[in-house]
Amino acid sequence: MAQWNMPVEPDELLYALKVGNAAALNQMPLKHTPGQGLEIVDEETGQIQTVHFADNAVNRFGVAIAREFDNMGSKFFSLMTRIGALMRLLEHDRAKPYVELEGEFTKIRNAMIETMASFPISPEGFVDVDKFFNHLENARKNKPRQSDN
Repeated sequence: MAQWNMPVEPDELLYALKVGNAAALNQMPLKHTPGQGLEIVDEETGQIQTVHFADNAVNRFGVAIAREFDNMGSKFFSLMTRIGALMRLLEHDRAKPYVELEGEFTKIRNAMIETMASFPISPEGFVDVDKFFNHLENARKNKPRQSDN
């Protein structure tokens, strides 16, 4: 059975975010076209299910990540679960030191992405918000300030 909450490498999470954003903004070609469908393989049974998506930014984001990670089951699901949790965390006031608006785009500091990559997360995609930000703030205090993308 696919795992929805396994840790991923920080570079994988950052790369998935970049691939998804490029696809959402139509800045990269996609193999998927509306109506063509995306095949999802059940790791336990081997059954293949074809899912069709409308052509919109959110769907382009997810489909591009699925294609880039070759529909790797647990890896894809874990990346998407962590991305969803990260997006919810951006709504908190405590996220402000880690987020910067550049025009209409949101730039997330690497420290937040690195923490999300391995932070304990529920199968539903939720993190303990206080523990997450306490961990992030402690890491920030204990780490010398470097250029942070």
